[in-house]
Amino acid sequence: MITFKENKNIYLYSENVDMRMGLNKIQILVASNFSKMEIRHSVFVFCSNSGKIIKMYYEDDYGSWLLQNRLFDGKFKWPKGIDTGTKITKEQLNGLCKGLEVIESKKIINKGINYY
Repeated sequence: MITFKENKNIYLYSENVDMRMGLNKIQILVASNFSKMEIRHSVFVFCSNSGKIIKMYYEDDYGSWLLQNRLFDGKFKWPKGIDTGTKITKEQLNGLCKGLEVIESKKIINKGINYY
């Protein structure tokens, strides 16, 4: 059973992810960016290219979970220009799952053109 009371951290993965990726591929992706100590009891949140689906990877003492959330209308307000491993709070995760903007996108400057 997932008990978010035990969570150490909640991390956002900065790049869009192909939602066809299953548990094993996401597990490899997480393991390549974080240590085993960081992974245990932490939640890792990924967003689809379309912005309509998010997946959450969670690992506890007994196994690992892959959860998916899809919005019926609209897109998730996924922040742009953040670093992989950006931490958010449980309240921000709740807002994100409801389609709310929880982190303001960082301004990216490229050759004199501003992107958000």
